[in-house]
Amino acid sequence: MMDKNSISKHKGKTNKDEKTKKNISYANMHIGKAFQNYRLMNNLTQNDVSNITGLEPRHISQLERGQTKGSIDTLIKLCNAYKITPDVILFDILDEDTKSKVQIYDEKFKKLSKKDKDTILHLMEYFLSK
Repeated sequence: MMDKNSISKHKGKTNKDEKTKKNISYANMHIGKAFQNYRLMNNLTQNDVSNITGLEPRHISQLERGQTKGSIDTLIKLCNAYKITPDVILFDILDEDTKSKVQIYDEKFKKLSKKDKDTILHLMEYFLSK
């Protein structure tokens, strides 16, 4: 008689493979939903984004629905179109331990003007050099 793990291994998949697949699915869905939200916040249609980025509207639709993974190049094109940085899209899919260690990604910092961010970074460099 085969147990659950034997059956899973027999099919060529382990529990770890399934967990990885679920995490990738979650990441695709999260990234897609985030891109869709930023597109809508910018009052853009998928055709508008296509004209800006050179990506096919069908591909944009598949990305937004989490049905396909985009490349780094696609990530950059969409971030430029929505005037955001990739960390805005990717931060939420990091594990909790990593998120807690990455303090510079704080939402308040993201909302600052470029001038204010530069000032804070300059002050950090000053204090770290002491």
